[in-house]
Amino acid sequence: MPAPKPLGTLLNAPDYAERVNLIKKIKTAAGWRFAPVVPEANGRLKDRVRVNGQIETHPEGAYYIEWRVGGRKGHRYRTPVAREEAIDAARHKALELAAIRDGLIAAPEPPPAASDKTLIGDAIDDYLKYVKMQRKARTWLTYRYTLDTLLRASYKRKFVEDATRDDVLDFMTYCYEKGLGARTVYDKVVTVLQLFKKHGRSGLMEKGDWPKYVETIRPIYEPEEMTPMFEIATVDEADLLKFILGSGYRDQEIRYIEYVDLDFRHDLARVTAKPKWDFTPKNWEERVVPLPHALMQRLQKRKERKNARPHDLVFGNTRGNPDSEMDMVVKRLAERAGLNCGHCVTEHGNKCAEGPYCMNFFLHKFRHTFATNHLRDGVDIRTVQAWMGHRDIKSTMVYLKGIRSKDAAHKVNNGELAGLVA
Repeated sequence: MPAPKPLGTLLNAPDYAERVNLIKKIKTAAGWRFAPVVPEANGRLKDRVRVNGQIETHPEGAYYIEWRVGGRKGHRYRTPVAREEAIDAARHKALELAAIRDGLIAAPEPPPAASDKTLIGDAIDDYLKYVKMQRKARTWLTYRYTLDTLLRASYKRKFVEDATRDDVLDFMTYCYEKGLGARTVYDKVVTVLQLFKKHGRSGLMEKGDWPKYVETIRPIYEPEEMTPMFEIATVDEADLLKFILGSGYRDQEIRYIEYVDLDFRHDLARVTAKPKWDFTPKNWEERVVPLPHALMQRLQKRKERKNARPHDLVFGNTRGNPDSEMDMVVKRLAERAGLNCGHCVTEHGNKCAEGPYCMNFFLHKFRHTFATNHLRDGVDIRTVQAWMGHRDIKSTMVYLKGIRSKDAAHKVNNGELAGLVA
């Protein structure tokens, strides 16, 4: 057998009988495509490819080797390879083709013709790589369970481009068999359809196919719950709870707000990216929320009390780092105020009657209270949407179900029915 040839010769041999191309399927602005791989001088791969004559780095996608049988116009074959084995696979295939050409070994049975379709496993892997780079870690974990566990187990076809309505319905059935509720299944179907749409399969669901679930009224804190907690709270605890109530911030946003994000002159709080903590606002959108003047005065006193610098976290832990235990603050206050319902048992077996575990008390409920009360007080829904940081108005509209406007209450109490039911 001839002596091994250098990698560059193998990948660019002029004779199509032994030429092997090392390529990678990448995502561009125009969609997914194959591009030739550009190895480093030492022969290693660092995800560099040539796109329209320019060398670019693309960590997403999968590697393939490609060759032809029968010359330039012969059949093209392509097979996926692992990144760490890609160069050796290309070298081995080139040597094999050269040996066949020289009559040293018999030609194997021709492999099946290459398909332009994407294996479902490759589609899932590529999409999860994209999500991991572009979305929050929590989102990636949710998508990974949906696609890598649930879809991979339920999807029976070879290629993602072959997806049909029946495949989506089979996925839903599999989710229900796993004990997932209708609301959860709805969200997971949306994720699966996003994957299929990226590969040209859209419009797979009919109107009556979607999981049916009851859109519940978002729970809010009533004054008789908040007042006892505020009365027994320490100054620091009250600062935290009143800020959440007055700003409507998400739990993650509270962890990363710095004093520089507070505009004491104009009574504003900003949600901004924090590269230091690897934090980006949800939907990648920064926003501004007006705060009551009394709350801004409280935060000003907190800054003075803490002798804080502009880039210190407003609600950091004792080491000045993001506090991951904030949700326990409200649970401990509820227990100390005697507000526990006494019936809750958490998924870990903790009993509400025995400690700060009541499931009726959690930080995000203050965000619900913020939205509901502003809508109740007549703030228009588009403004509340902006303050909440909702990309879709439908996310804000769910709070309309809990509205008991003051005007409506006045009409109810002064109408004819009020006299009849007295």
